[in-house]
Amino acid sequence: MQNSIQPHKHDAEELTFLYDFVSECPNPQISASLRKVVAKWLNQPSKAPQLSMAIRNKLGLTDAQLVEVAWLLAINPHTPPSVLQDLCTEGSPELLERIAENRHSWPSTLACLSYQALAEIRIAAAGNPNTPLASIMIMVKDENPDVRFSMAEDANLPEDALNILAADDNPFVKLRAENTLQRIDIEKKLKLVESENTLQ
Repeated sequence: MQNSIQPHKHDAEELTFLYDFVSECPNPQISASLRKVVAKWLNQPSKAPQLSMAIRNKLGLTDAQLVEVAWLLAINPHTPPSVLQDLCTEGSPELLERIAENRHSWPSTLACLSYQALAEIRIAAAGNPNTPLASIMIMVKDENPDVRFSMAEDANLPEDALNILAADDNPFVKLRAENTLQRIDIEKKLKLVESENTLQ
């Protein structure tokens, strides 16, 4: 069994990201460990591990430092989606919530997070524009009213989803979705008026 992983299509993206990440990392010990990964990538690209694998192998960091690295990666808008996916395997609920909020997360990652038991994670996934429509349509019928209530205010949701929420049995969810649909309708009319005025 080989101990190294050959380069793959994410390598260039991950190396560029990691170089920037090291420069911005506030913890000098973590930064020093990550620099070793960068150096190995540059000197022996055919033997360098994927970033997610390198992180999983601990990089010579303590458990506390690994938690810090994971958190910094989860909240960074430029973290490669493959790394965010890998972080999900052993992440804390708080970390999973941050990954669900990250707009660089793969739709497949968000689809999995939309089934998490913790409502806060599902709420975060519902608010991410990369979450698949199928997952959104399942979450509008979520058993937790907090999830539906949060979604009901999101004007970026598909109108079909908002219409379902506007018919919700919970009066608070229903009213909030109705208000959101009304706001969307007003914005559409204002844009139409502006467009007509521009043509005149």
